[in-house]
Amino acid sequence: MARMENAALPRRIEGPLERTVLELRRIDRDAVWRRPRVGRTRLLLRESDSLIELIERCRERGDRLLPTQLWSAVVRFVGALDATLRDELGINRDPGHVADVLFATQGVLLERARNERVPMRARIIPLFRR
Repeated sequence: MARMENAALPRRIEGPLERTVLELRRIDRDAVWRRPRVGRTRLLLRESDSLIELIERCRERGDRLLPTQLWSAVVRFVGALDATLRDELGINRDPGHVADVLFATQGVLLERARNERVPMRARIIPLFRR
């Protein structure tokens, strides 16, 4: 009769190659749970890049006005970031004008991203009171 193996018990590892393979599998398995941390500003920059790409497609097609769905997405995006840029956007749906406002919005986001990367001093917690 063949001996049954218990999956919960560690198996006997034969040699260095098998140990390396098992260690690499464990690293891959653990890496699934780690997500790369992407800041909110970087996500907003990616969204602005995709909006600009869609606007460029409208320019290539020769559209005089942006489609309604794209226009509303741009208005929501710009309005959430800066009120003055939202006012500058106005009701002009010309792709060139909207792209210029989005480029200005990207400038605001890049400045915000630069400020996020500036090291800040940690608050010092007094351990002993005098």
